[in-house]
Amino acid sequence: MNLMFSTIGITLIFAIFIMLVPIALLVVVQVWLSKKGKWLGLILPVLSFLMSLLLVFGMTAFQLGGTGGSTLVVTDEHGQVIQEEHREEEHHISLTPGAVGAIAGVFFVSNIPTIVFGGIWLHYKNRRDFQDDLKKMKIEDLE
Repeated sequence: MNLMFSTIGITLIFAIFIMLVPIALLVVVQVWLSKKGKWLGLILPVLSFLMSLLLVFGMTAFQLGGTGGSTLVVTDEHGQVIQEEHREEEHHISLTPGAVGAIAGVFFVSNIPTIVFGGIWLHYKNRRDFQDDLKKMKIEDLE
């Protein structure tokens, strides 16, 4: 019994480690890009936002997709097909309130990385702007 719990614990720690390493690496890359240039820091937030839109549009298309119809096959006692009928069902394009709520939830949750990357970019942009203003003030003081 103790062996099972220790195995589950080690597996859980390993799974968390495997999930957190890519996230940490992306944050490090975002910090590096934000320090490197004013516009380079926008690469990951824009990519993250586009990925969230792709998720939302895919989910919306899935919600709006029709069933495609049904096929009725009539066979005799020997298994021979006697009649085959394909019926297209009319599908009205509409979203239920639950589907709209689910789509909105996916949009907000999938934009968490966009907010984090954008916050890192804003931090370093404001820091760079502040340093530039200090340099301008020092130059004005020297004149």
